Amino acid sequence: MRLLKAMQEGERFSSTEETIVEYILANPAQISEMTTRELAEKTYTSPAAIFRLCQKLGLKGYNEFKIKFTSEINRTLPCGSHIMRRPITDKDSTSDIVRKLAQLEIEAIEETKNEMDLTQMERIAELVDQADIIDLYAYDQNFALAQMAVYNFLQVKKTAVAHNSLNSQLSAALLSDKHHLAILISRSGLNQRLIRTARILKKRGIKTVLISVNRDTELAELCDEFLYAANTLEYLDLGGNIFSVAVRYYVDVLVSMLLSRHFKDIETFYDDFENYLGHPDDQNRLW
Repeated sequence: MRLLKAMQEGERFSSTEETIVEYILANPAQISEMTTRELAEKTYTSPAAIFRLCQKLGLKGYNEFKIKFTSEINRTLPCGSHIMRRPITDKDSTSDIVRKLAQLEIEAIEETKNEMDLTQMERIAELVDQADIIDLYAYDQNFALAQMAVYNFLQVKKTAVAHNSLNSQLSAALLSDKHHLAILISRSGLNQRLIRTARILKKRGIKTVLISVNRDTELAELCDEFLYAANTLEYLDLGGNIFSVAVRYYVDVLVSMLLSRHFKDIETFYDDFENYLGHPDDQNRLW
C-alpha cells in the first residue's frame, strides 16, 4: 500500500496521530527539512508520537518516512512543482549544507535510538564484556567503522581486531572459539562474503551481532543478535553517511556501557596509559 493512501485512512490512527498526519498532508513542502522535534512542536505532540506513527505506517523511523513521503509527493505533484527530495542539491549554500548535515545526523541517531531495545543492549554488552577477543567483520566503507570500533574497544580494555579481506575473515572465523565474539557490519545484509563468514561462525557456535538495515536477510538469520541502523539505500540521499552515524552510535553506547561497568579499573588503566605516553608535549607530538 502506498504511503499517502495509508496516511489518508484516518480510522487507523489515534487522535494524536491524526493531528500529525493532517499537518504533514497540509504542509508537504516543509516536511523534507523538518526534524522530529520541529514537527512535534508544530503539531503540539512529541517525538515519541511521531515515531509511533512511522511504525504504524510500516516504517522504521522518521528519516525513512521523510524519504518515502517526499518521493511519493514528487510523483503526484504536477510537473514543475517538485519538492527537493535529496538532502543536498546544487541549490544549497554552505550554510544550508552545514545545517542540513547536522539535522541529518541528529535524525539518524534519534531513529537508531528509538529502535534500541535496552534489554538487548544489556545482553550484547554482557557478551562484549565476557569475550576475550572481539572480531569485527566488514568490507569497504564499513571497514573504516570497524577500525574505529577497534580503537574505542581498546580504550575500555577490550582486545578487538578488524578483518577486511576474505582470507583474513575466513581464517579468523575458523580459528574462533568460545572466547570470541563476532560483530558484523553490513549495510545491505546481502554481502555474500560476509554470509560465508557468518555460516562458519554459526557452525562453530560463535556468538554474533549484526549491525544492518534489513532484518529479512540470510545474514540476519545466521546471526544471534540484530541491531537496526538508520539508513537509506540511495547514495545521493547520503545513505552511507546515515548508516555510518548509526553504527558509530551503537559502538559508542556499548563502549560507554563497559566504561560504566568498570569505571575505576578503566580509570586506572587510562592513568597508566597516560604515564607511558610521557610528558604532555611528547603526547602532542605523538598524536
